This record gives sequence, structure tokens and C-alpha cells, in this order.
Amino acid sequence: MCLNIAVGVLVVTFFGSMASAQGDEALIEKGKEIYNEKKCSMCHKMDGVGGDIGSELSGVGSRRDTEWIKGFLKDPKSVIPGTKQPPFKGTDEELEAVVTYLMSLKKQAGTK
Repeated sequence: MCLNIAVGVLVVTFFGSMASAQGDEALIEKGKEIYNEKKCSMCHKMDGVGGDIGSELSGVGSRRDTEWIKGFLKDPKSVIPGTKQPPFKGTDEELEAVVTYLMSLKKQAGTK
């Protein structure tokens, strides 16, 4: 009986984490769409493509944490006085998607 319970817990945990990963992937994709719709690449460069006004975003998920990115996007000047970054205009759900997308941009092993 204990074995059945243990197997059941493992199955629920496994499929729960798969659903979470799929949910994260959907949120990442939504964030990428919003990034493109809001034309963020006009100011920000990613993997050598985009503008030079804003910071390079390649690997930003390795340099910053979720709370920093979210706080910066909501009120940029409170985090970096003098920045040209405008506050994010969108719903809380859209902000969450963009933050999740940016956090997914991790530095690749072996790169500077």
C-alpha cells in the first residue's frame, strides 16, 4: 500500500511539473510576443540585433532576478535614476509574461 501511495505521489509530482513547464513555455512565448509588439528591440539589442539606446538583453535572466526586472519595468527611474526606459504600459498579466520571457534569457555556457 505504501508503494502505491509513493508511486501516486511521484506521478502527480511529475505530471504537475510537466504542466508547470508547459505553462511557463506558454508564458515565455506570450512575453516574447509582447516584447515584439511593443517594439522593445528598437532600443534593446539581443544577440547582436536591435538598437543601442537600451541595455543589451542577451542573458539578462542570468544577470538579474525576477523582482529586479519587474520593479524596473514598472518604475524604471526608481531603480536607475536618469534611465530613458519608459514604464511598462500593459496589464499585470502582460508584465508577468514579459518578465518571464526576460528571465528565460539565460547566458549560454561558455559565453562571456
